[in-house]
Amino acid sequence: MKVKVCVGSNCTLLGSMSILDQIDDLKDIISEDSDSYNDEELEVEVIKCLGYCKNTDVKVAPVVVIDDEPMYNATSQTVMEKIINKIRK
Repeated sequence: MKVKVCVGSNCTLLGSMSILDQIDDLKDIISEDSDSYNDEELEVEVIKCLGYCKNTDVKVAPVVVIDDEPMYNATSQTVMEKIINKIRK
């Protein structure tokens, strides 16, 4: 699973660094309890700017993209739920 987290200025100010920290913690949890999760590797990519904020006047930051599916106004909780639902056995 590929997760891209935007760390552009808007996204960083609105919590993307916290989301990255939570994903790192989740990776540790998955490795400790590998029986509950499939073998799909969780690949995290930090992107300077995904450009979603520049294409709209609507507030969308922070933006996280999971397997090419963007999540707008992402929170740690919504991102973790999405990841866990995709990789849980």
